[in-house]
Amino acid sequence: MRPLPPRAPERIAKTLKYSEAQEHLLRRLGAALVLQWDALTDDQQDLLLDQATVVEDRDPAPHESIDVENFIRGAKAVALQPPPAAEDDVT
Repeated sequence: MRPLPPRAPERIAKTLKYSEAQEHLLRRLGAALVLQWDALTDDQQDLLLDQATVVEDRDPAPHESIDVENFIRGAKAVALQPPPAAEDDVT
C-alpha cells in the first residue's frame, strides 16, 4: 500500500475527544504552541486561529479569533527554574 501524499493544512470541522485525565497533555501542547508562535508563518498562524474558533471545548464559551490572538500576544513566557541540586550526605 502506497502512503498518502501530504496534504496542505486546512481548517477542519472536527474537535478532539479526550479524558479529563488527559487534559494536562492538551494544556502542555497548547503552551508549547504559544511559545513557538512567532516562529510560525503568517499562514500557519492564521490557520491555527481559524481552527481554534471552530473546535469545541469542555466549557462552552463564546470566542472569536481575536480573543485567541489577544491571549497569545498577552501570554508571558517565563524561564524554568533549574531543579535544586542534590545535597550529598557527607558525614
